[in-house]
Amino acid sequence: MKERGVHTMGLALLFAKSAPVSSELAALKPPCRGPQQLEQDLRDCMADMRQNQLLFDMETEPELIDQRIYEYQAIQSRYRYLQRQARAAGLRAIL
Repeated sequence: MKERGVHTMGLALLFAKSAPVSSELAALKPPCRGPQQLEQDLRDCMADMRQNQLLFDMETEPELIDQRIYEYQAIQSRYRYLQRQARAAGLRAIL
């Protein structure tokens, strides 16, 4: 069994040795999407959700069911992000 101080000290050393973030990397921003690209991204995301749901319904292995759930949550997060971007761009209804 490891002593608590040794374990946390190892983590501190791990993070202390990480390379500094370059200014170029810190200045990166998400690409600016046009309205047509946002619409297409939202449609693709909805299609991914439908496909994930179909695969989830057919899955029988518990570990793979978990994987489908995590995938769906990731797709939902992307969809919410794209919705915010679309609202900011003035888009209202995308079916």
